[in-house]
Amino acid sequence: MKNSIRSRLIVCSVVLFACALGINVFLNSSSVDRFYQDSQIAQYHAIGDYLKSKLSEPLKSGQKINEILNINKILAKSEQNLKQVGFEQTTSANVLQYRVILEKLKNRIVSLSISVLKIVGLHDFAQIQPNVNKTLDSGVKEVNAFSTISSSGSGYSVSVALPNNIIISSSKQHFINSRLPEKTLAEMQSVKDDKKGIGDFYHFKHSESYYLTLSIHDEKNALLAKIALTIPEELLNANKHMLILDNVAPLTLIFFGGIFILLITLNHMTKIRPDGMLYSKAKISFMVFVVICSAQISFSGVTTVAFKDLYLKINKEKARMNVGLFKDYVESFLNEGKNIENLTDEEIALSEIISRYPELSDIILYDSKWHPLYIVTQKSALNCKTATYGQINKIKKSLPEWDPEFNVRLNITQTDQIKGYVSTDISKSLLYRRLIDISLDSLTVLVISILFLVEMMILIFNFVKNEPAKDQSRPTVQSIAYPKAHYGLMRPAAFMLLFGYDTSMSFLPLHTEKLYTPLFGFSKDVIMGLPISVELFFVGISILIAGAWLDRRGWHEPFLVGLFLAGVGILYSWAAPDVLHFIISRGIAGGGYGLALMASQGFVIEYSDNRSKAQGLAYLFAGIYAGSLCGGATGAMLADRFDYSSVFFAGSLIIFSVIFYCFIFMRNAMKRPQSCDPIQPINSASHGKVTGFLSNRIVLALIFFSSLPAAIAVVGFLNYFTPIYLNRMGASQSSIGRILMVYGICLIYIGPVISKYVDASNKKRLFIFMGCILGSMAFLIFDIVEGLMAAAIAVLLLGLSSSFVLASQSAYTLRLKVTEELGVGKSIGIFRSTSRGGQVLGPIVFSWLILATNIKDGVTYFGLAYFGFAVIFLLLTMGDKKQLSF
Repeated sequence: MKNSIRSRLIVCSVVLFACALGINVFLNSSSVDRFYQDSQIAQYHAIGDYLKSKLSEPLKSGQKINEILNINKILAKSEQNLKQVGFEQTTSANVLQYRVILEKLKNRIVSLSISVLKIVGLHDFAQIQPNVNKTLDSGVKEVNAFSTISSSGSGYSVSVALPNNIIISSSKQHFINSRLPEKTLAEMQSVKDDKKGIGDFYHFKHSESYYLTLSIHDEKNALLAKIALTIPEELLNANKHMLILDNVAPLTLIFFGGIFILLITLNHMTKIRPDGMLYSKAKISFMVFVVICSAQISFSGVTTVAFKDLYLKINKEKARMNVGLFKDYVESFLNEGKNIENLTDEEIALSEIISRYPELSDIILYDSKWHPLYIVTQKSALNCKTATYGQINKIKKSLPEWDPEFNVRLNITQTDQIKGYVSTDISKSLLYRRLIDISLDSLTVLVISILFLVEMMILIFNFVKNEPAKDQSRPTVQSIAYPKAHYGLMRPAAFMLLFGYDTSMSFLPLHTEKLYTPLFGFSKDVIMGLPISVELFFVGISILIAGAWLDRRGWHEPFLVGLFLAGVGILYSWAAPDVLHFIISRGIAGGGYGLALMASQGFVIEYSDNRSKAQGLAYLFAGIYAGSLCGGATGAMLADRFDYSSVFFAGSLIIFSVIFYCFIFMRNAMKRPQSCDPIQPINSASHGKVTGFLSNRIVLALIFFSSLPAAIAVVGFLNYFTPIYLNRMGASQSSIGRILMVYGICLIYIGPVISKYVDASNKKRLFIFMGCILGSMAFLIFDIVEGLMAAAIAVLLLGLSSSFVLASQSAYTLRLKVTEELGVGKSIGIFRSTSRGGQVLGPIVFSWLILATNIKDGVTYFGLAYFGFAVIFLLLTMGDKKQLSF
C-alpha cells in the first residue's frame, strides 16, 4: 500500500510539473508569438505603404488605375518585395536548423521519457514512443511545407481594386475583374474594433490567405481605390512557435532537469522511515512547490532574455525593409537624372516615413562622402544643406551613439557607383519599454502558474490517499486526503469554476460592443453594460432558489445543476450571433453560476463549526478568487492572441470538467441533510420569519448601507468601468487583465489573514465599516490622479476593501438571532441575493456616470456617496449585542 502511495505521489507530482511548466510555456509563447506576427505584418505594411505612395499622386490627379505608367511593373516589384520578406522570415537555413532540432528533440524525449518511467516503475508506458514519433514527425512535415511555400513564392499577390471591390489591376492576371472577398468590409470593421488596424491599413484572414488592405482617398476623403496584399496563411504562421524553437535546449534542460530533481527528492522523502511512517505532507508539498516554482522562474528568465534578441532581430529586418524601400525610392530619382544633393524635402519625405515607424529612433541620408544631407528623428527634422552649424551640431547631439547591434546602413547606388548612404537606428528606449512589457507578461504568467500550482497541489493530494495513519497527531502521506466531508474539498472545485467562468471578465463589455446593434431604444453605453446586469440579475434569482434548495435537498443538486447551466450558458456566449443572443446566454450562465456559488458556500457552512466558519469561507473565497484571478488574466492574454469567442469556448470546457471532479472526490458528501423534510409546506410562521429577518435593523443596515454599495462598486468598476476606461486609453487586453489581477491577489493573500481576526473579534461590524471606507477611497483617488495609475490604485483599494467586507459580512450575519430562526441557508441566500441586486445595478450606475458627467467628477461623487453609506451603517448597527446569538 505504501509503495502504491509512493508511486501515485511521484506520478502526480511529475504530471503537475509538466502541466505547470506547459501553462507557462504556452502563455509566454503566445505573448511573444503575437508580437512576432504583428511585426511580420508591419513589414508587409511598409511594402503596401510604399505602393500607396506610388499610386496616390496619379490617382488624385484624375488618372485611372490602368492609365498609370508602368502599373504592372510597380505591382510586380511589390510582389517581389513580399516574396523577399517571406523568404527572409523562413529561410532554408532556418528550416534545416529546425528540422535537425526536431529530430534530436524526438530522440531525446523518447529516451528520457522511458528512463523516467523506469525510475517510477511504470514500464508499460514505454509504448509512448510511437505517439511521440507521430507528433514530432508532423512537426517536421509542417516545417517542410512552409519551406516549399517560401522558396516557390506561391500564394503572394498585389492587387488594386475600385471602391466597389472589383480588382482592376493585379500582379496575378487571373485576379483581374474578380472581386475582393465579400467579407472584406465586415472584416475590416471587425479588425478596426479589435484595434488591428494601423491608420487606414487592416489585415484579416480569408480562406487560406491573409489580406492586408490599404485605402487611397482624395483631399475630400472620398475613396479612390483599395490596395490588397495577399500572403499565404502558412507563411505568416511559419514561425508561430519561434520562442519554443529558438529555446529548445534551455527548455529541455529545465524540463528534464526539474523532473530529475523532483524524482530524486521524492524518492528520498517517500522512503519508509524506521518508525514505519513516511515524511509529512507539509514537507513533501513544500519541496514539490520549490522545485516547480524554480523551473517556472528559470523559464520566465530565459523568455525575457530571448525576447530581447528576437526583438532586435525582427526590428532590424523591419528597418532594413523600410530603408531598403527608401533607398529604392531615392535611386528612382537618381535614375531620372537628379542629383542626391538636390532632392527637396517633399521628395525625401523622411519625416513622414519615421512617423509611421516608432521602432526607429532616426533616419539619416548621407552623400557619397558621408556628409549628412537630411537628419530626422521622432521629435525633429533637419535639412543639413540649409541649416546652420549650430543646428546641425544640436541635432547630432540628440542622436544615439553608434552601435552596430542597433544600426542598419545601406548603400545608394547608380549604375554600380555609390552616390550616398542611408542609415537608421533601432530605438533603445522603445526596446526597454517592450522589455518591461514582456517582463510584466512573464510575471503575470508566473503568478498565474504558481496560483494554478497551489490549487492543483490541493487537488493532487486529494488523489493520493490511503487509510488514516495510526498516529493522527503526525499527518503523513498516508493521511494526506481530507476526511469524507471537509470544507477544503470544495476549494479546487470552486477554483476551476471561477477559472472557467471569469476568463471573459476583462472583455465582456468590449465583446458586447463588437456585437452591438440598436436594441430596445437603449444607448450604446447602456447596451454594453446590459449583459453584465442581466447575468447578475439571474445570479441573484438563482441564489434565492439555491438557499431554499440547500436547506431541503443538500448542496450537491444545486451545485451540479449550476455547473451544467454555467457551462451551457458560456458555450452559448461562444456561439451567440448577435447582442440579443449574447444577453440571453449571459442570463443562463449567471443562473448556473449563482446556483453553484451558493451551493459551494452551503457546503462549507455545513462541514464547518461556529469557530471555523469565517476561516472556512475565507479559505473557499481564496480558491474562488485564485480561480477568478487566473481565469481573468489568462482569458485576457488569450484574447490578445486569439479572439474573444475562442476564450468563451475554453471557459465552458473548464467548467464542465468540474462536474467530473465532484463525482471523483466529493461523491461521499453528496447526501441530503438528515434534519430536512422535503415535503414540509411553507406556512405562515415561515413567512413571519422571513419578514422578521428582512425588517431587522441590523439586516437592513447590512443590505442597504454595506452590501449594496460594495456590490455596485466592485461589479460596476471592475467588470464594466475598468475594461472600457483602460481600453479607451489604448491599454492592451493583457494590461487590463494584469490590473484586474490585483483585486484577486488581495483576496487570496490578505483575505484569509483578516478572516482570522474576524473570527476572534466580537466587533465584526467594525471590519465591515473599515472595508467600506477603503472602498470609498478607491473612487476618491480619481480626484487626485487619473489614467492607468488611478485605475491600478482603485483596484488595489477595492481588493483591500473586499478582503475586509466579504468574510466579515457573512460571519456577522451568521451571528444574528434572526438568522438562526430563519435558517442558515435561507438567510445567507436572501442576504447574498440582495447583494446581487447591487451587482445588477453596478454597470447601470457606472454607464449613467459616464453619460451624465465627466468621468473624474462622476467617480468622485460615487466615492463620496459610498463614504456616507459607510457612516450610516456604523450608526445603525450601534448597540447590536442584544441581537447576537453568541
